[in-house]
Amino acid sequence: MQPAESREEAKLEVQPHQHQHPPELLMAARAGDWAKLRAILRNDDAATRPVVFAPEVVVDIERVDIAVDRVETLELDSILHVVAASSAVGHGRLTCATMIHAKAKHLLDAGNRNGDTPLHYAARAGGIEMLSHLISLARAEPGGGGDARVNEVLRKTNKQGETALHDALRLGDKKSMKKMVNKLMEEDAELACIPRENATSPLYLAVSLGLDEIADLLHSKNSDLSYSGPDGQNALHIGVLRGKAMTKKLLDWNNVLTKQVDQCTGSTPLHIAISWGSRCKAVIKLLLERDESSAFQGDNLGLFPIHVAAMRNSWSTIRILLKKAPTCAELRDTQGQTFLHVAIKNQRPSMFGGWHSHKLFPSILNVQDNDGNTPLHLAATVGNQWSFYLLIRNPKVQLDLVNNLGQTPMDIAWKMVPQGLNYVLHPRNRIYVLLKGAGAKTGTYGRCDLFLNRHVQQINEKEEEKKITDSSQIIGIGSVLIVTVAFAAAFTLPGGFRTEDLKGKPNTAGIAVLAEEPVFKAFIVFNTLALVCSGLATMNVMFAGVPAVDIRTRMSAFVISIVFVYISAKSLAAAFMLGLYVVMAPAAPVTTYISCAIVALFLFLDVAWFIFMVAVGERSRFIDPLQEYFWCKIT
Repeated sequence: MQPAESREEAKLEVQPHQHQHPPELLMAARAGDWAKLRAILRNDDAATRPVVFAPEVVVDIERVDIAVDRVETLELDSILHVVAASSAVGHGRLTCATMIHAKAKHLLDAGNRNGDTPLHYAARAGGIEMLSHLISLARAEPGGGGDARVNEVLRKTNKQGETALHDALRLGDKKSMKKMVNKLMEEDAELACIPRENATSPLYLAVSLGLDEIADLLHSKNSDLSYSGPDGQNALHIGVLRGKAMTKKLLDWNNVLTKQVDQCTGSTPLHIAISWGSRCKAVIKLLLERDESSAFQGDNLGLFPIHVAAMRNSWSTIRILLKKAPTCAELRDTQGQTFLHVAIKNQRPSMFGGWHSHKLFPSILNVQDNDGNTPLHLAATVGNQWSFYLLIRNPKVQLDLVNNLGQTPMDIAWKMVPQGLNYVLHPRNRIYVLLKGAGAKTGTYGRCDLFLNRHVQQINEKEEEKKITDSSQIIGIGSVLIVTVAFAAAFTLPGGFRTEDLKGKPNTAGIAVLAEEPVFKAFIVFNTLALVCSGLATMNVMFAGVPAVDIRTRMSAFVISIVFVYISAKSLAAAFMLGLYVVMAPAAPVTTYISCAIVALFLFLDVAWFIFMVAVGERSRFIDPLQEYFWCKIT
C-alpha cells in the first residue's frame, strides 16, 4: 500500500474482507441516488472506511492495487463501472458519476478483470448520455484534460483488444447504436483504427453484423481505418458472405484485401467465397474481375480456389474460374494434384460431369500427382463408377500409365475387387470388368503371384459365414412368402370354377371358367414357375445355412438361392399381370392396360439399367447427348 502522504485522491477497488458494513455504496450507485452517495463520501472518514460490496468482498477507497486472483467471484468493477453500466437515463446517475470522478479520477479509464473501463460499460448499456458525460468529465479534468485526455480514455482497450466503439456496435437498438457510433467517431476518428491487426476491428465487426450504414459511417469518418479481423482475417473475408454490395464496397475502399490470407488456413477471401458454392457466384465473379491473380493464390495446404470448388462439388463456380482465369485448371496442390484429382478423390461425379461436358483442357486428363497417380488411378481407387465411366469413355485418357508403385489403373481395380459374396453390379466389379474389356494392361511389377499375395485380398471365412447367416434370413423369408402366395393363387384362380358340366362336355364341372383362354394358360405357367423357383430357393438357402457344409459350397448355394428368388419374384409379378388382364380387360380395358404397364416396368427396369451400364462402360456414343444434358441439369 502506498504511503498516505503520496496519495492525491482516494482509490476505489475491491478486496476480500469480512466486515460489518452493509452495501450502501453499491446500492446508491446502482440506484443513481446521488444524495445517499454524497452522504457516504462527504467526509474523509467515509473515504477511508471499507464498505461491503458483496458477501466477503468490500470496496476500499484507499487501496491502490490488488491482484486479480485475490477476488474470484467478481469482475472487479469499480463504483464508476456500476454507475456507467445502467441503461436508465437520469440526472441522478450523471451526478453520481461526477461525484465519484471527483473523488477518484483515475477510475475513468480503470479496467476491471476483463479490462473493461466505465466507457465500455456505458457503450454496452446503450447509455449515450452517460457516455457523453464521461467524455465531458475527461475533457474537463484539470491539468491533464482536453482532447488528449479524451483520446486516452476512449482508446483504452480491454483484454480482447476492443474499445468502447466495439461495444456500441453490438447494441440491438439500431437507432441508439448509430447515435453512439457517430458520437464516438466525432470525438476520436482513430477509434476505427484500433486494433490494426490480428484482432477484430470496428469495420470487421460492422460487416459481420451486416451493418452496411455503420460501415459507411466508419469509413466516412476515417478512410484510413483498420480492416483487421480475428486470426489474421480482414473485413473482406467476412464481407464475401454478406453479399455482392458489401464486397464491392470493401473492394472500392481497399483492393489489396483480396490478397491477404488468414492465419489458420491461409485462405483468401476468394477461397472462402468459393467454399460456399453457388450461393456466392456473384461475389466470386466480382473478386475475379477486381483481381484475377487471386485464383492463383494457394492456402496453407497448397489448395487453390479451383481445388476448393472441386471439393465443394460446385460446377457453377468451376465454370466461373475457367472463364475468368482459364489456366488455373492446371494448378496443382502440394500433392501434385489438379482439381480433377481432387474432384475424383472426394467422389464428386456431378462436378466432374460438368467439367467433362465443358470439353476443355484435355492435357490434365493424364496428369500424374506426386505418387504417380492419374485421375483414372484415383477413380479405380475410390470406386466411384460415375467418375470412372466419364473418364474411361474419353479416348484421350491413357489406360496404362503406371504410378510410382508400377501399377496401372487395371492393377488397382484388380486388387480392389471385393472377395467372397458380393453384388455382381458392385461398382468395383464393374470398374474391373470395364477396364479389362477396354484392353487395359497390368503394370511393371513383374510376377503375378507376388502381386496377388501382396495386394489381392483373400477370402475371410468368418466374415463370409456372417454374411451368409445374416442374408439367409432375408432371402428365406422372401422365398417362403412367394411360395405361400403362388400356392394360394393356384387354388383361387381368376374367374372362379365351373359349378356344372358344359353341354356336350361331360366332366367339366369344377374346372376353371377361363381355362380355354391363352392368357389364363400363361398365368398358370408363370404361377407354377414362381412356385417351383421359390421352393428351390428355400431349399438352397436352408442348405447354405448349415454350418457343417464347407464355406465355398454354402456360398454357391446362397448365390443359387438368390437367382431362384429373383426368377420367382419376376414370375409372380408376371402371373399377377396376366391374371389381372384376363379378368379385367373385357370390362375396364384402360385401367387394365395402365396396371399392366406398371407391372411391366417393374419386370424390365433392372434389365434396361444393366444394358445402360454396359453401354456406357463400352464407350457407346448413343447416350452422349442425353448424358451431357443430364449432367448440365444436375449442376
